[in-house]
Amino acid sequence: NVLCDCFANDTVITDPEFIASTLVSLLNPDGGSIVVIHTPERGFREHNLAALRLFLQSLSEKNMEVMTVSGLTERAYSPL
Repeated sequence: NVLCDCFANDTVITDPEFIASTLVSLLNPDGGSIVVIHTPERGFREHNLAALRLFLQSLSEKNMEVMTVSGLTERAYSPL
C-alpha cells in the first residue's frame, strides 16, 4: 500500500489550472512526493488530462523528475 502526500481532489474540483498549481505547491522537492490524480476518460474527468499536462509541464520547468513508486523505493535503498 502507498500513501500520497499530494492529492488532486479532482473528483470535486474540475479546474485544470487550479489542480495543477495546487499539486505543484504541495510537492516536496527534496525528498520526493507521491501524487494522486485520477485517470481521465472520454466523457468522464476529461479536465484531468489538461491538469496532468499542466502539472507535468511545471515539473519539467522545475527540472523535476517523474518516476514510479517502485523507482522511488529503489532510490531510497540505493547507496549514495
